Amino acid sequence: MKWYIEKFVNMSLAQLWQLLSKPWKISAALTAPPPSSSKNAIQSLFPDQTPESIEAYRSEFIGNHRFFAELNKKLVEKRGTRTCCGGWKDFIYMAVRLKKPGIIIETGVFDGLSTAVFLQALHDNKDGFLISVDLPATKTIVGSTHRMYATTLPHDYRPGWVIPDYLRERHRLVLGDSKIILPKLFREYPKIDIFFHDSLHTFEHMYFEYSTAWPHLSEGGLLFSDDIFWSEAFHKFCRENRRKYLRIKGLGAVRK
Repeated sequence: MKWYIEKFVNMSLAQLWQLLSKPWKISAALTAPPPSSSKNAIQSLFPDQTPESIEAYRSEFIGNHRFFAELNKKLVEKRGTRTCCGGWKDFIYMAVRLKKPGIIIETGVFDGLSTAVFLQALHDNKDGFLISVDLPATKTIVGSTHRMYATTLPHDYRPGWVIPDYLRERHRLVLGDSKIILPKLFREYPKIDIFFHDSLHTFEHMYFEYSTAWPHLSEGGLLFSDDIFWSEAFHKFCRENRRKYLRIKGLGAVRK
């Protein structure tokens, strides 16, 4: 609670108005856990791990020069920017390395940064497979890409274009609306180990994805969601399922 009161006091008038105009945000913010570092979040999800073992996985990731060099070569050429390790990338990598999932399903690919991190962790596990669902952002998508630095894919590029080629053997990309595709995928993959939402961030769509994926998560499986403060969906879903969640900035994580 203290962390949010401090944030509230330092808000501008515009930020206060944005908060007060959507009352659910007040409830979500007041009940949300304080933000965690990637290592502390992993420690909470995997309490049997020592700080030393967690740091070893983090060091493995941030020291993977080939991975970041290949990502940044493409990003500099097409986006004029670079990526780096830290925050949600560290967290996703360490979670996959420790969970050792057989099947991961994610929604929302765009350039493919999170997808690449998932695939690098599976590559290092020498096991597992990732299925990604994406409705290609050939135009700006309100509620999904409109707040991003680049709001559309580069011309004539497919979702996941930044993924290093050496990681693609563990990946399947399915194009289309997740409301249509997810039910079909879960008939094909009735049990999965990790689900990651990062597609359309409306309440209806987010809540649909969580509710659709949850019954198919294995016991102890992980549900991740990006941008959990874009709607009330993640907070409501966790309350209704009586699950406490943790967060790394705007990314939420909950264990089944």
